[in-house]
Amino acid sequence: MEFGLDDEQEMIVQTVRRFAERDLRGWAADADRAAAPPERLHAVGAELGCFVDAVPAASGGLLEGRYSHTTRALRGFELGRGCAGMAALLETNVEPALAVAAWGSAAAKQALFASLGSGGLASFAHDSRDQLEITGDAGGLRATGKLGPVPALAAASHVLIAARDALFLVATDGLARQPIASSGWRAARWATATLDGHRVPADFVLARGEPARAAIAEVLAWAHASLAARAAGVAVGAMDHAEAYARDRVQFGQPIGTFEALIRLRDDALTGAAAARLMALHAAWAIDTGAPGAGDAASRARVLAGDVVARATVDAVQIFGGYGFVNDYPVEKLMRDARPFEALHGDERLGRVLAAKAAR
Repeated sequence: MEFGLDDEQEMIVQTVRRFAERDLRGWAADADRAAAPPERLHAVGAELGCFVDAVPAASGGLLEGRYSHTTRALRGFELGRGCAGMAALLETNVEPALAVAAWGSAAAKQALFASLGSGGLASFAHDSRDQLEITGDAGGLRATGKLGPVPALAAASHVLIAARDALFLVATDGLARQPIASSGWRAARWATATLDGHRVPADFVLARGEPARAAIAEVLAWAHASLAARAAGVAVGAMDHAEAYARDRVQFGQPIGTFEALIRLRDDALTGAAAARLMALHAAWAIDTGAPGAGDAASRARVLAGDVVARATVDAVQIFGGYGFVNDYPVEKLMRDARPFEALHGDERLGRVLAAKAAR
């Protein structure tokens, strides 16, 4: 396994890091309060190659050849250091675009890629709690139930839905959507949707039955690796803010950053974040190379990164003391932003426990 970055990856990392530190961090507080990203986000993100990087070049996107999940993980880590909510929007099109390119009909590709190419967004929803009832035949399927909350769904033109043994694409103009302002990733344009016998034509059904279960596992691996990388970035971002505060905050005649207990607190958080980042990159590499167990690696990377970001953001609040709970300071937001990394797409750790018990 090669740990060095090639020239293109190094350029992407440096460019996205500047964007995250200069723009995303600068916009983060206002975006959190408004529960919406700044208008400039889409234009600047598009200049960086987001939104259509997973759309084939032949369909108006930037993708030529195979998609690199390793490069995506490198990018996601830097975006997470800036703002988790806006990072979610910048990454939201990847799963729908890759899934439709891999398994979609010509009609599904035309509908989705035309929307993304004109500046649209798509979201991915995993029905991990079995809230949807799916029925259907050769002419398509019908879905009934509640979907979400899902990031980007309030602004998306399409949503890719993974529900038990069905993977399908839905145009959102026929859905009853309810935008919500969540506590974490507030800028990510969350929404729920209610489906009442919603008809999905056969052309928009990507897979059913066993092929669908295999496809859903692959899509979840993509999503988990990305979530892990972004969570590690948020953890490092929390320690960036904590270090700056501890350097300037003076107690008992010296900066609190010189106190051994706080040095250890930050050091442990950075160790955890480094481990989570490496696991995310390993999972992405496994996906890219088709290595056995790529899905399991991505799932475990997401679980570790969720634990790491939860602890790191709480520790950052402790370093800030009472100010850490005030939204005038950045770490209160980061502590809220940690939660979706643990909750989105279900609890794989619990799933493995239940599977192990069932196998006895």
